Amino acid sequence: MFKTTQLERVTLRLITHKHAPQLFSILNHPQVSEFNDYQTPLSKCQIKQLIQDDITAYYEGEVIRVAIEHNINGKLMGTCGLYNLSPCKSRAFIGFELDPMYWDKGIMFEVITGFVKTLKEAIPLNYLAAQVSAHNARSHNLLVKLGFSLGEHSIWYKHV
Repeated sequence: MFKTTQLERVTLRLITHKHAPQLFSILNHPQVSEFNDYQTPLSKCQIKQLIQDDITAYYEGEVIRVAIEHNINGKLMGTCGLYNLSPCKSRAFIGFELDPMYWDKGIMFEVITGFVKTLKEAIPLNYLAAQVSAHNARSHNLLVKLGFSLGEHSIWYKHV
């Protein structure tokens, strides 16, 4: 359903267990975990299980989580994914996290734009939602630039 996609600065590919060590660092980073919906610190076993759950859910048609890899050094920069995919694949929530060293460089704008474009070639996606902490100004600004509108309960919406 998802094909590896090379963008200008990054490559998007399905998450695998090889990403676990770098994902461990990213998800446990205080600036990242501050806005996520899980308890930290996450253990290496929890990261492996999270990845396995994403892989299993991908094959069940419920989740698409991709690794964001730097095109020059191949390093994992973050992840982006769809979850709560509707059975007909037309609606989903989008989530993302990025290593703070790449913040404020337009990386996630590039990622989400390319991710959605690639997905629309494979599934009939036409509606996205994002649930973001009320205190996460960077993500709010990103969603506005991407054309999302804020609805109730800190949930953002966009027709794609």
